[in-house]
Amino acid sequence: MVPSRKRMRPLALALAALLVPAATHVCGAVPPSGCTPIDYLPPMYSGIQFGAAIEGIFIDFNGQGNGCADCHTSAMHTQIPAGNLDLDPNESPSPYVNLINVVSAEDPSLIYVVPNYPERSLLFQKVNCDTPGVGVRMPYQGYPDGMTTLTPYQQALIYDWIAEGAPADTTNGIFRGTFDLRGFISDEIFGGGFEH
Repeated sequence: MVPSRKRMRPLALALAALLVPAATHVCGAVPPSGCTPIDYLPPMYSGIQFGAAIEGIFIDFNGQGNGCADCHTSAMHTQIPAGNLDLDPNESPSPYVNLINVVSAEDPSLIYVVPNYPERSLLFQKVNCDTPGVGVRMPYQGYPDGMTTLTPYQQALIYDWIAEGAPADTTNGIFRGTFDLRGFISDEIFGGGFEH
């Protein structure tokens, strides 16, 4: 017995309602471009401490007391942080809680940090690429002097921390293969995009 068209229509609509958000999640972001190469830096899979290394960048990325938390702070809940992302370690919840598996306020199809997947993590895209999945490279407009970017070493540190699972404590480097590609790979290899 062939099902009637009237019974099939609600099923098709329900299926479409499920598939449209999934397609948006995959296609919602633009592929990053203008990314800083970090593949020449030796990987650091063990000993990256979130509190010292990653939060250290949030507090002071240039050795002069300027950090991501200068803009990405709620100033003890008196203002909305830039991009609605609070990276100030003196506030609650902590930057770690605000980053890990948290949907971006700028584009709900993107996640700030996807443990084990730096290329899918908006945090890495934002510090590594002139044109990340959404918005612009951070620090915004080269804060504080109009020319500042994180060093390739700092970018690689964030990449390696995320690649190691983005732990709240210290990375342990249990296993990483030597064949891993680091950073975003040129269009010649992936034909104009990256897998999301």
